[in-house]
Parts: sequence; structure tokens; C-alpha cells
Amino acid sequence: MTSSGAGVAWYDRNAPGLADQYEGADFETVHGWLLPLLDGSTDGPVLDIGAGSGRDAAWFAARGYFVVAVEPAANLRAEARARHPEPSIAWLDDRLPELEAVTARGQTFSLILVSAVWMHVLPVERERAFETLVSLLRPGGLLAVTLRLGEPDAERGMTEVTNEELVALGAAYGLELVHNGVSADALGRPEVAWGEVALRKPA
Repeated sequence: MTSSGAGVAWYDRNAPGLADQYEGADFETVHGWLLPLLDGSTDGPVLDIGAGSGRDAAWFAARGYFVVAVEPAANLRAEARARHPEPSIAWLDDRLPELEAVTARGQTFSLILVSAVWMHVLPVERERAFETLVSLLRPGGLLAVTLRLGEPDAERGMTEVTNEELVALGAAYGLELVHNGVSADALGRPEVAWGEVALRKPA
């Protein structure tokens, strides 16, 4: 989410229904493109930014990862805690571009997942947000981003995003592009597609 909190109130108001919706699509369906990239260099911990219902954090926790799950919408975070009480998930109230609570932990991550979040980061804050992500990524670590393509939903605080923007930021910060693709919406919405960008930090 943005530092201004645009859209957070919408997610809070709709938290139960959104959590049901998110839980209705499994990790492998939504992030199948990412599975081949989870090799031995991605051994944890994992940072899940915009963790929503906790579906993705729980998937990683079930496979032995320790996960720091960031979700700024309090009601959605409460839904996620109730649905996924795994002790290997640490829940934080935090947001881009600064991620102050995450940074204060003094921890770096082998995988950072930014799923369905980037469109909530204001364009003027994106370079700072990207710099923060790079600073939290371990050498050899993977940054995986999904981008909601299509007409932005202003009520939810969305703005336009493109794969090309992420690819350019990755190049500017010396990250290696390892995946750049687009997939259909897992919930079957014809007006929405998802960009997929994965970048690796040099070891």
C-alpha cells in the first residue's frame, strides 16, 4: 500500500469477503510461474508484502520457511491471523515505500514477494519503494512482483503499472532479470491480467 494509506480503508471494509476470495485461488494457480525459480538459493526467510488473507505466507510456512507477512489493512490482517495461525509467520502492520517496521528488524530475505501491491504504490514513491526492497534482499535473493494490468480501480487506490517499469528499475539497481511474463487472472476476470517480474540480486 502507499504511504498515504489510499485504499487501505476499502480493504478493511471488505476484509471477510476479500479473504474468502483470495483463499479460493491456491498458490500454485496464482504463482505457478514462480515455482521453477524457487531453487536452493531461496532457502528463507521470506518477506510477503501485502499478504492479504495469508494464503501465500501459509504456503511458504508449510514448506519450512519463516515468513514475515506485511499487511497494512487491520481487518484483513486479523482475518489472515485467524485463518493461518502458524508460528512461523510473523505479522506486521507496515507499508511501502519505507517498510519501517520490517527494516527495524534488521533482517534480510532470500525471497521478497510483492503480489498485487505495486499498483497501490504512488508513481512518485516507486523508486524509493524499490530501493527499500533491494536493501532488504540478500545477495543472491529473488524479488518476485505481480502487477495488476488493466484499468486501475481508483476506489481501491490503484494507479497504472507496467512490467517495463519494474524491469527498468531492476536494471538501474543492478538486478538480473530472470522472468518477465503476463498471465490471465486466476479469478477469471476478463478485464484483468497479471504481469510477472522476477529479479535476482547478484550474489
